[in-house]
Amino acid sequence: MSTRAASPAVPGGKLRRELVIAAMLISSFMAAIEVTVISTAMPTIVARLGGFSLFSWAFGAYLLTQAVVTPIYGRCADSFGRKPVYLASAALFLAGSLLCGCAWSMPSLILFRAMQGIGGGGLVPLATTIIGDVSEPADRPRMMGYVSGIWGISAIVGPLLGAFFVNSPGGVFGWPFVFWINLPIGLAAMAMVVRYLHEPPRTGRHRPIDIPGAGLLIIGIGLVMLVLVQAQTLAAARIAGLLGAGVLALLAFAWRERRLDDPLLPAHLLRRRTILAATLSAALCGGVMLGITASLPTWVQGVAGGNALSAGIVLGVLCVCWTSTTMLLSRRLARLRVRPVAIAGSVALLAGSLGLLGIGAGHSLLWLDLCCCALGVGLSINSLVFTIAVQSGVARADRGRAMALFYFSRLIGQALGATAFGGLLNHGLSVRAPDDHTIVGVLVDAGQRSSLPAPHLHRLVGALAHALHADFYLAVALSAAVLLVALLVPRRERLGQEA
Repeated sequence: MSTRAASPAVPGGKLRRELVIAAMLISSFMAAIEVTVISTAMPTIVARLGGFSLFSWAFGAYLLTQAVVTPIYGRCADSFGRKPVYLASAALFLAGSLLCGCAWSMPSLILFRAMQGIGGGGLVPLATTIIGDVSEPADRPRMMGYVSGIWGISAIVGPLLGAFFVNSPGGVFGWPFVFWINLPIGLAAMAMVVRYLHEPPRTGRHRPIDIPGAGLLIIGIGLVMLVLVQAQTLAAARIAGLLGAGVLALLAFAWRERRLDDPLLPAHLLRRRTILAATLSAALCGGVMLGITASLPTWVQGVAGGNALSAGIVLGVLCVCWTSTTMLLSRRLARLRVRPVAIAGSVALLAGSLGLLGIGAGHSLLWLDLCCCALGVGLSINSLVFTIAVQSGVARADRGRAMALFYFSRLIGQALGATAFGGLLNHGLSVRAPDDHTIVGVLVDAGQRSSLPAPHLHRLVGALAHALHADFYLAVALSAAVLLVALLVPRRERLGQEA
């Protein structure tokens, strides 16, 4: 018999509920800023620790382990309760953060980043699950608006904070503080959870965790993610072998799941059209988001001849529009239906992607800013509406697994997006400029760019613009798929409606 709580994990009293939500917002900020704060510090870290050939693994190890464990956290939270699983996740993340700041070489940093990722895989899914537990259905849109707003703010604050630490006057801080900044934030969130989150007593036995199934899932996801993260550095034969082994492990996992009474990822979660649409939309939007945020700075600096500040402003427009849309819309979503809101967000996303196709080397960056505004609005609406739909669309006993599946799909979409957009760009450059292997570095560097003869500069800019347009066409295709997915949502389902 499955363990089901009779009532939501709402702590007694409004003040305690608000303090739990505040702790989850703090936790979300910690997880969100971790993604952005390290980006500006990584060149300094590589200069201090060495191991340039391994530096991509400092990102890849975190992404790989995070993706592998995310579904496991959801299952554990549904079986053993949100509170102990969240505390374990946060403790692992903070231990990894502490050790990352103490790293003495690039291999040691990669090892500690993997540990950080194992903890980080549970932070955001568990935070949104707990917010869904302690919030009334009508309040969830507003609460998730705050969470989404935090991600937008972190996208702006994170790089600035990282630059401050590595360039602090007199070297007061230094690169280790990029990781150690997590410690006071995480400890505060954990203390608030220990003190104020009171879960209802659980009855019956714990639902067992399928350990062999979890092992197959970890192996399958791990091998596939390994190929996605390191696709450009692996030989074709090794890619085929790793992918084949990963797919076999996932097929074995699916075969085993079908024969269990209490599976790790029960298929009934995807039988509801809204949950299926949310999962697919998360993967597609994850791909669009990562591809666009990687391609636009290259366009601004390499094609338009702008500097890093100009590229930052363009991405800042996307983040500001994302955050402001979320904050404005979250207070009104409870009265709206899922389908029309999801369609509206998908249309905005498609419009922004189509706008990128019309930009040329001589165009003003104002057009790019307008496209980013539409993209920010579309990504914001899709993220917000489907997060709330998943929270409200399942029973509490399945909410942990549902949210973990939602965020896991986004991680897979980001990894696939990074591989697909990067592969298209490299292919386009190899076709249009086969003899210029450092074309992006040359065009982005102001000194090298200014020294190029005009005809050669024009040829290289044209090659890069053509290659990036292939990425923009892929963004259009993915955005169109997001719109089709939105049509899967039942017409009458409301966002403030509990399952």
